[in-house]
Amino acid sequence: MSLTDWQTWEPFIDALRRSAPPGTDVSEFVGTVGRGAWQGTYLDDGDADLRRDHYRKLAREAARTGGRGPKADLDDALRALAELTPDGEQVVRVVAARRPDGDAVELVTLPSNVVPGPVTPILEVVLEAGTLPAQYLATIVPPPDAAAAPSADPDAVARVIAERMPDAVGASPDELAAAEAQLPAGSHLPDEVRALYASAGSGNLKLAPEEDGFGGFEIVPLSGSFLREAFLPAERFSTWTADAGTFAAEDPSGRVQSVIGSPLWFPVGTDGAGNVYAADLAPGVNGHVGQILLLDHEMRAGAVYRAESLAALLVGRTESPAEPGLDKLDQRDPEQPVVDQPGPEFLNLDPDGWTERLDAGTVPDTLKAAGLVPDLARPPALTESIATANRLLDLRGLEPVEVTRLTRPERKGLLDRIFDR
Repeated sequence: MSLTDWQTWEPFIDALRRSAPPGTDVSEFVGTVGRGAWQGTYLDDGDADLRRDHYRKLAREAARTGGRGPKADLDDALRALAELTPDGEQVVRVVAARRPDGDAVELVTLPSNVVPGPVTPILEVVLEAGTLPAQYLATIVPPPDAAAAPSADPDAVARVIAERMPDAVGASPDELAAAEAQLPAGSHLPDEVRALYASAGSGNLKLAPEEDGFGGFEIVPLSGSFLREAFLPAERFSTWTADAGTFAAEDPSGRVQSVIGSPLWFPVGTDGAGNVYAADLAPGVNGHVGQILLLDHEMRAGAVYRAESLAALLVGRTESPAEPGLDKLDQRDPEQPVVDQPGPEFLNLDPDGWTERLDAGTVPDTLKAAGLVPDLARPPALTESIATANRLLDLRGLEPVEVTRLTRPERKGLLDRIFDR
């Protein structure tokens, strides 16, 4: 059986009806199933709280008697459904009515321009595929007078590698040239970075931990490591809803330029916990070329200043991230203006708010994505969200959300079955 067969859904529909609070006319499940998992919202006569209160009572009774919990039958049925779509997720709305002839299943097919979310089947509509918020497209260049720090010392870097990694094999000149060729035009690897890789193309550089806790790093290879791209703006972006208001904070010391990320932050090491040490090839006006930044995997934007040079980092002359600098980088302020933007790129409204704008013809032409705020008064309002999403998609001539509706087959009488009619 498949998800398009009514019989596939009958166990779940029956469990949904049985598990409803007493007196319920219509129960719904709106969510996703697939990849061996499921998530969604239960509504009983449009109310999301009735079932929770009902389940608390049943759960206490099950705990007292040792019986099955109130969701056991539902979860068994959902588990069977989820196993039918191991490679994808299916957005669904399932209706179980007091009278079985009111039962229905709606299979929702989202086009590539519609993004589902963790608490709503339709999180946002991307009106220009592949686009990013303006701040994710910002680029940086080094100041005209940018120079290496006085502490920069390629020979000291090479000596540390020789002492701590005596068996290391350095990268070849061709490998260094290939890595440099991947940088934005006109950019070059600092001499300290060249010294590091000429001494060791990979491996674990272990140092005696200093007071700030730095004890070395695993060298990020010049090629073949996902960490080379992991902190670029496109990789740090998740959804418009989450990141349209994400900006890197300004460095009050002026050492680090304020951007989401940059290919001019050249990874040289990782702490093994997902964080990266990078040589800064485009420092701020008060920074130095080759200064070391920490790219924190828990931060969605920017970088933290760590040392004025690679040599300073390796011999312990670092600054704690807690000192004044880029220590709070995950700003989500949708009101913060974006320079040179003639109109909003993103708006996040509930279905009624979008309907008002669509009816009035006031949806901005500059819009690149539209977020659908869950309607808390009518959760999860999937029908309204689909209608809104399709109107937004139609504005740009994009493929709509499609809904396949399944209903309970009519029961045939004896004569109908005999004559197959």
